[in-house]
Amino acid sequence: MGAVALIAFGGLAAAWVYFRLPGTPEEPAAGYHGAAKVIVIGLVTVGCTLLGRRRTRAAAIKEAKERERA
Repeated sequence: MGAVALIAFGGLAAAWVYFRLPGTPEEPAAGYHGAAKVIVIGLVTVGCTLLGRRRTRAAAIKEAKERERA
C-alpha cells in the first residue's frame, strides 16, 4: 500500500508543478524531476514486492508437486 501511495503522491506532485500552484520551484524541470523520483521509487517497490510474491508462489507450487511424487 505504501508503494501505491508513493506513486499517487508523485502524480499529485507532478500535477502541482504542471498547474504552477504555490510552492512550485522557479524551474519546472526541478519539480518534475522530484516527482519522477518519487514515482520511480514507488514503481520499484511495487515491482520488487510482486516479484517476491511470484517467487514465493512458484516455490510453494514446486514443493507441492514434489510432495505428490513422494
